[in-house]
Amino acid sequence: MSFIPAGNVIKNLIYRIAGGKYRELISISFAWKRIVGKLMAEKTIIYKFENNVLFVNVSNNIWLQELVLQKYEILRRIKEELKIELDDIVFFMRTNDANKRYYRKRNHA
Repeated sequence: MSFIPAGNVIKNLIYRIAGGKYRELISISFAWKRIVGKLMAEKTIIYKFENNVLFVNVSNNIWLQELVLQKYEILRRIKEELKIELDDIVFFMRTNDANKRYYRKRNHA
């Protein structure tokens, strides 16, 4: 009897639950840290994937600017590593109290 890593089982379960409609979003979410790096992944939240455009929420304007500068490299890496060709990535900041609490909680956990 061979063992299957728990991570693979969970990923497969998530893909099955989400169905084909969300396959690209889930694939990008799983690979996001590898695509943009650990620090950048901690400063961003993948918000949604709609009409072949990825929307990414960024914690502040410094990281927003850095991501905008890296946008075409991120698009290239997603295409190369995941075989997903995006039309665009939209980076934005959401400045409400709930979002600030989320970032504080996430960064201190």
